[in-house]
This record gives sequence, structure tokens and C-alpha cells, in this order.
Amino acid sequence: MTYETLKARIRGTVITMFDTSYAEAADALVWNGRKPERQATVIVRAASTEDVQEAVRFAAEQGLSVSARGGGHQFTGIAARAGMVIDLGALDLLRIDVAGRSATVGPAVTNTRLSAALDRHGLAFPVGHCGDVTVSGYLLGGGVGWNSGEWGIACFSVLAVDVVMADGRMLTATAEEHSDIFWAARGAGPEFFGIVVAYRVRLYEAPRALTSVVRVYPASAAEAVADWAERAVSRAPATVEFTAKIACTPDGPIIAAIANVFAAGEAEALAICSEFGRDAPDGAVEIAGPMPTPLAALYEMTGASTPKGSRYGVDSVWSDGSFAEALTAILHGMGAAPSPQSFGLVALRSNARAVPTDAAFSRVGRVFSTLYGIWTDASEDSANLGWLHNTVESCRSFATGSYVGESDLDRPTAPLPTLSAEAGQRLRALRAEHDPNGRFDVRAKSGSKTAA
Repeated sequence: MTYETLKARIRGTVITMFDTSYAEAADALVWNGRKPERQATVIVRAASTEDVQEAVRFAAEQGLSVSARGGGHQFTGIAARAGMVIDLGALDLLRIDVAGRSATVGPAVTNTRLSAALDRHGLAFPVGHCGDVTVSGYLLGGGVGWNSGEWGIACFSVLAVDVVMADGRMLTATAEEHSDIFWAARGAGPEFFGIVVAYRVRLYEAPRALTSVVRVYPASAAEAVADWAERAVSRAPATVEFTAKIACTPDGPIIAAIANVFAAGEAEALAICSEFGRDAPDGAVEIAGPMPTPLAALYEMTGASTPKGSRYGVDSVWSDGSFAEALTAILHGMGAAPSPQSFGLVALRSNARAVPTDAAFSRVGRVFSTLYGIWTDASEDSANLGWLHNTVESCRSFATGSYVGESDLDRPTAPLPTLSAEAGQRLRALRAEHDPNGRFDVRAKSGSKTAA
């Protein structure tokens, strides 16, 4: 195998396992401070779409598996588990059609950059909750983002995708052209059988009065908080996003009940906040708000909770039972968390709009729970990952699935499905048709569990 041939065919950078810069480059592929075993024999930092095509063709000639890396934020490091990793970091085109309320977005554009650029034009998109995550994996996995109760799961606002296929061809897939590929690109996650090099997305009028109220309760108030949440969310418009954040303290877990309101104006926001909280339980140890929280401020808050360089283990659970059921399980798990940095999130989505059924994204629920195990030292890996796995297992009796963007794909026990059975079956058939040699079938080659 001669990598000189590949270097001559592309404008970007080729780093092989024989280069002195390889170890640093391989570890940089994954955002998580807990790095997976290095598997790539070659890393291609593509400078253009044409580079991606040439790299895929070279991989086919040499029999290499291929993975695309956008921002490397999937916590199990799935993007780095292939013979060839194509880094899309330079593909950061962002072109906004203000009049047409659409945008063309490269895979390396971050949520922060996209939201800030759109806000300057009074426009918005259901960007992800973490600012430095790129749209590539976020949209491929579905995209559970800000104001998704009103605007929907983000992949359903995708109008078209430009995709490099397993033979190096590039095509544009829409609901009318290459509709099977378009179906798969919205929710297949790491099981997608191509590399998306550009998205065209639908935009929305930006809410001008993002407002939040936070009520902090002791764990002993969980039942009262859950009962109130069910009532308040049921009467709230879809523009209210309610999440309970469970954090560790020296005195045990606490519950921060957070209502984020995406309102058109200040008067509307204050009215919604008042109605939402009118029967909130007594006993809050702290109440903050209503307070203005533009997306930039929300990203500061989420970023502070997930420091770069830390070691992470993350998993998620969809469920259709009561909010109390999920909140109780996550609270119990947080009481045993080995690291004080770890936290849990339990979001109640009973006010969200119905999710369409015309995409691979097919696992959702009225309750969405996520566990973030966060620690600093490699010697603590076993304890923290064991805690994560045990807590998720405690949710299995009521879980309906997991969200692939925040799913532990290395979970040692039986996987929680990230797709419906029907979607999984269709995706396998499409993968066999469009990628018969398994060029992009990284999960099977790396030993990660199946998604459906």
C-alpha cells in the first residue's frame, strides 16, 4: 500500500500510522478525554468534497474501512474506529438564504456558529444543546436540540443532503431524488452508508425572548416535583422545554427544575413562566428567574457542565411511562455516582409535537433521560463506567430505546435500540444495496453493539 498515491490525489493532509504526528492526530479525532484504542492506519484531513471522494476511492482500492469525523463528540469515539478516518473539519461552509429561510451547512459547522449567524438575520434552527458539537453527527443521529418540542427533531428540518457514496460518487438526496438515501441520512447515525458533505436545512423565525426559570429542590421533593412537572408541561405550549438536572452535592443529589421558554416577546415569555410555575411545590432551596437566556447564555451554561479534556461515559434512555418513574431511577443512580462532576438530565416532552415517521429516526418518547459520567483520572474509568452501566440497567424495565447521539455504543449488556425494528430492517437492506462491501460498516468491524 502506497500512501504517496493518496497524497498526490488530494489537497488535504494525509497522516499515516508511521508518521511522528500520528498519535497526537489520532487522539485528537475524539473529543472525549477518554480515548479509544487507536485503530486508523491513515487519517485524511480533507480540504474539499473532492478530497473526500478521492479518499473513499483509495480506501475501496486498498480494502480499508472508512469513518467520517465531524467534531468527534460521540462519546464512544465511533468516528475513530476505521482503517481510514476522514476528518471533515475543513468543510465548514455556511451559506444563509434569508429570503428563502434555508441554509447550506457544511458538516464541520458548530451549533454555536450556526445559531449566532442565524440570529443576526432573525432566524433560527433547532441546534443542539452543546455549542461546540458539529452538525454532522448531530443531524445524522436525528438531533434533539433547543426548542425541538416546537420545531421538531432537527433532522426533519433537513431538505437535502450531499453524500459521498461507497464508490466515491457524490449525489444529492432529497425527498424526491434518491429518497431512500435521504430517509437514511436522517437518523441512521453511525450506521449511515455514506459521508454527508453538506446539508440544506429549513429555518424558522427566531424567538426574541428566550427566558428561563430554575427551581432547585432537595431529592426528598422528587415526588412533588414530578407531579407538578406532569401538570405544568401538559398545559404548556410546545415552546416550553422542561428538564430536571440532577447534580451531586456533599449532602446528596439535588434537583434543578429548569423551564426554558422560547417566546416571541417578553410579555408572552413572562405569562408562560407565570402559568407554568403557578402550582410549583413549596420547599425550593433556590429560585432563579424569570431571566433572559439567549442561546449564547444557554451554551455557556451547558459548556460549564461539560469541560473539555475530562473523561466521559454517557448514555441515554427514552421512555413512555411517567416522569416520576424516570426521575426516581436517575436520582437513585446519582446517589451512587463515584464522581461529583457527574450529572443526570430527565426531560419531559409530553408537550412536544408528534415526530414524523418518514425518516430513519424512529426512537423517541415522552421522557428523555441522559446520564453524564464525568471524571479526570484514567484509574477511575472502571468505577465510573460500572456506575453508568448499572444505572442504565436500572432503567431497562421501562426504557423503550436510546438516542444514538448520546448512547453508550460499547454498553456491555444487551443494547437499547436506537431505531425501531422496522427502520433497522430497512436500513440493513439499504446498506447492503449501497455499501455491499461494508466500507462504512464501522460498528460491526469495531465490535460495537447493533442499534436495532
